Amino acid sequence: MINFDTIKVGDACKIVGMGAPGFAKLGDIVTITEVGNMRVDVKRADGETAFFALTCGASRLELVEPQPTEG
Repeated sequence: MINFDTIKVGDACKIVGMGAPGFAKLGDIVTITEVGNMRVDVKRADGETAFFALTCGASRLELVEPQPTEG
């Protein structure tokens, strides 16, 4: 589940748990586009958007930690 206090625009999240029927499949990666009061808007790779509200929606999103880049 995401943490509304630390999630920010641009973060990547994986769809988990009950999923997002009609929007995304389990395991799909979405990008946070807006963070509000206990609500986040997300975008799929194809540009379609949806919102996830309160703890029910937040339980369907898991923050994907950025992978370190080789330098």
